[in-house]
Amino acid sequence: MLIRTVLILIFILMVASCSSKSPTVFASVDFDKEMQQYYPLVEESLMYREKSDRLYQALREELETHGYLSAASIHTLKHQTNLQIALRQKLYRCAYRYESWLEDESVEKDLRLKGILFSLSAALVLYDNYLLNLSMFQEDKHLRQIINTPDSEYHLVGNELLRSTGEFKSYNNYLRMKQAIRLYQQEIAIDHYFDEEMVYLQTLIESSPSYHAIKERDFFDITTAKLSLYDRSSKDTLKLLSHNGINLLSEIFGNSIGLVATRKGLMYDNKQIAAYSASQMQAGDILLEKTPFRLTDKLIPGYWGHAAIWSGSKEELVALGIWEHPIIKPYQQEIMEGKRVIEALREGVVINSFSHFLNIDDMAVLREEFKDKATQKEVLLHAFAQIGKDYDFNFDVETTDKIVCSELVYTAYPHISWPTDNTLGRYTISPDHIAKKTQGGKLKLILLYHEGTKVDVPQSQWEALIGTNL
Repeated sequence: MLIRTVLILIFILMVASCSSKSPTVFASVDFDKEMQQYYPLVEESLMYREKSDRLYQALREELETHGYLSAASIHTLKHQTNLQIALRQKLYRCAYRYESWLEDESVEKDLRLKGILFSLSAALVLYDNYLLNLSMFQEDKHLRQIINTPDSEYHLVGNELLRSTGEFKSYNNYLRMKQAIRLYQQEIAIDHYFDEEMVYLQTLIESSPSYHAIKERDFFDITTAKLSLYDRSSKDTLKLLSHNGINLLSEIFGNSIGLVATRKGLMYDNKQIAAYSASQMQAGDILLEKTPFRLTDKLIPGYWGHAAIWSGSKEELVALGIWEHPIIKPYQQEIMEGKRVIEALREGVVINSFSHFLNIDDMAVLREEFKDKATQKEVLLHAFAQIGKDYDFNFDVETTDKIVCSELVYTAYPHISWPTDNTLGRYTISPDHIAKKTQGGKLKLILLYHEGTKVDVPQSQWEALIGTNL
C-alpha cells in the first residue's frame, strides 16, 4: 500500500508516455534561438494562470446559480483545455531538451549549466501550471467530468484532465528534479559569469513557488500528507483540502499567480508623481517604463521593458471631436473614472488607471508634435481600436489580430517608420526601438523618471542615453 501511495502521489514534470530516453543534444547549441522560442511559452503560462483563475470563478458562480453550465461556457472550457494541452506539450519538450545533461559531464561546463537551467526552469513552470491551473478543476467533480468528456470539435479524446494528472506521478522523475535543483544550488554558489539568458533562467527558477517548496521542504512529504489521489474505479478525484481545511495551494503557493514581481515599483502609489505627470501629458503621448523587479522585463531586449499610450481626458477628446466616436464611446465611463493608459498586457489590450501603471521604477514620456489634429485623432482611434485584442506571444508586428505592448505604438502611429529586428523569421519592435525615434526629432522627450525620481536632462543628453543603462 505504501509503495502504491508513493507511486501515485507525486506531481512531476514528465509525461508518462514520454519517459523514454531524452533526445540527443549536440554540443553546438543556438541558445539565442532556444530562448526566443521559450520566452513566449513562459509568458503564455502566466497569462493562462490568470485566465484559468477567472474562468474557474465564473464557472463556479454559474453552477451555483443555475446548477449547470451554458453551451457558451462549456465551449469556453473546452477551448481553454485545448490551449492548455498544446502549451503543456511545448513545455515538456523544453523540460526534456537538456535533461540528459544531468549525467553528461562531457559537455562544456558553462553550456551544460545553461542547458540544465533551461530544462529545470521549464519543469518548474509545468509544476506551477499544474498546481495553479489544473488542480482547481480536478478538485471540482462537475467541471472535471466536462473536461474529461471527449469532444471531436476540439479534438479532445477524453480523460484529458485525468491524463494530465497522471503525467505528474513519477517518483523517479521527481528525484531527477531534486538532482537538478541540487546541481543548480551548487553552481550558483560559485562565482559564475551569468549572461542575460542565464539571469532570466535564474530569475525564472527563483521566482517559482514550486522551486521553494521542493528546495526548502520535502515536496513529496507535503503531497503525501495533503493529497489523496483515487483511481477512476473509486472516486477519480484529487482532494486538495487537508483534514483541517487548509488548502494545499494556500499553504505552499500562497495567493501567488506566480512569477509576477519581487517587489513594488519605486513610483508605486506616489500620488504626487501621478498628479504632476498627468498634468504634463496630452492625448497620444507614448509612455515607456522600466520594471527590473519583474521577470517579464528581463526578456525584453534593451533598457525599456514596456510601452503604452496615454488616451487623454474627456475634455481633450471632446476638443478633438472624437469623444462620441463609436470606437471611443464604449470606454467613456472608464475614461471619466480616470483610466487613461492603453496598454497590452498578458490579458490582452486594456485601458488602465495611471496609478495601476505606475508600479514601476523608471518612466519616459515621449510626444510627437502633431502638425494637425487629424493625425492626432488617427493615432488615438487606432489605439482605442486595439482594446480587447489578445496578447501577441509571438511578438510579430505583422499579426494585427494580436498585439504586444510595443506593437500597440507601432499600430497606432502608422505614419512613423519604426525600426524593427528580424528574429527567427518574424519582425519585432521593442520599447527601445520606440525610444530611438527621438533621434532626429520625430519624438520629443517630455518627462523622465529614473529610480523613482524626476530627472531633467536636455534632449541631446537623453539621445546619448537611449538604449543604455541610465
